[in-house]
Amino acid sequence: MDLALLKQVAQTTNKIALSTAVNSEADVKIVNFVWYADQPDTLYFSSVKTSPALKVYDQNPDIAFITIPNDGTPGNPYLRAQHVKLQRSTKTMDELLPQYLKTIPNYQQVWDAIGSTLVVFELKLSTLFVDAGVGGEKQTLQFD
Repeated sequence: MDLALLKQVAQTTNKIALSTAVNSEADVKIVNFVWYADQPDTLYFSSVKTSPALKVYDQNPDIAFITIPNDGTPGNPYLRAQHVKLQRSTKTMDELLPQYLKTIPNYQQVWDAIGSTLVVFELKLSTLFVDAGVGGEKQTLQFD
């Protein structure tokens, strides 16, 4: 599988708009995420242990998302997926912290303020639409 376009677009973003729905009530949250090229079918994000969002995640693990390009990124590149399986991760924030610090500017401040209260989730992808932006290449990746 050629992951060159995915790697290119993944470098332009560190946020997703995460869409959930429970009892016909849609909701969208913007969360930071990290991704590893050697595990291309999984994105990781965290949430505060006491957040009401955790109940929503547990009730309906079928979600959709679209990435949000970093400020100043030309062409509006993005990653988008539907029917993504959201699950609690066996990874810890301590394990993911180096990638968060590398990927997300000023994440150390977040970590210092609420790091001990974060729980990790993973998004398991089966299909991912990759768009390099206006006039750029487009690709659909199948992981299952």
